[in-house]
Amino acid sequence: MESGLSTDRTDIIKFSGQSGEYFKLWFVNMFLSIITLGIYSAWAKVRNTQYMYGHTNVDNNSFRFLATPVQILKGRIIAVIVFILYIALSKINPLIGIVMALAFLVASPWLIIQGIKFTMRMTAYRNVRFSFEGTYGGVIVHFILLPILGAITLYLAMPWVIQQIQQYIHNNITYGGKHFEQKSSAGQYYIAVLFSIGIALLGAALITAFGGVTIASSAAGPSPGLILVGLAVFVLFGIVNAVYQTIVFNHLMKTLEIENVVSFDANMKTIPFAILVLTNILLIVATFGLAIPIVKIRTT
Repeated sequence: MESGLSTDRTDIIKFSGQSGEYFKLWFVNMFLSIITLGIYSAWAKVRNTQYMYGHTNVDNNSFRFLATPVQILKGRIIAVIVFILYIALSKINPLIGIVMALAFLVASPWLIIQGIKFTMRMTAYRNVRFSFEGTYGGVIVHFILLPILGAITLYLAMPWVIQQIQQYIHNNITYGGKHFEQKSSAGQYYIAVLFSIGIALLGAALITAFGGVTIASSAAGPSPGLILVGLAVFVLFGIVNAVYQTIVFNHLMKTLEIENVVSFDANMKTIPFAILVLTNILLIVATFGLAIPIVKIRTT
């Protein structure tokens, strides 16, 4: 990915994290979180995020994560207390449980805003913090009403809904008083979906044709062909996912800027990304989840 930091200069966003380093950090954090019954998870969150931010570099400057473990721990303790109260009071009087559930529903847009604001406020680059200016009404529209509309239209409007949500988030982020401007087009989301569906249907037709022959030939016993069919489905999943992700990601970056100060660009390739996705899944399955930190580094 590239970001134009001025009208006459282009800088590449670089990530220098190492799989071995991050695995050690992640493993220790996971171990300490388990033996402390989750209490240390707040410290783990900060350490993991600081590592990722600290190894993300633009124009010889890295990002910083400024949150403290105590800030995160307080929020989690409050959430646990509220949940315990909800369970206890619901058993005493179901009506109280219903009232609390409705109160949570009303408060959920505010909670979403506060979560995004906290993340942005705790993120800094060159000692300047990011911020988020989303509103309660905006979150209701984009995170509740639009997804409902997408479902009502049998998901035909969902690409537009996703584009609207992502555009809303980006357009409400500021850096140093300058607003991000996302000028994405819903048409590109539909193109991504149509390409993905087309490849999925073509792949499914080929797999079905090959699978039918394989099943017929393996009626007398197991056949390696069945394994190939399963492998083909797995590969098809990776390709379809990669097609959608690369089209949308490249479009998002090409239409994102910071008020005529910084523009972004990306040229992520479909096949390399598909290979990355598939090998990441294999790594996670083969290591029973232990490769999650390695996958995170590879994906970043």
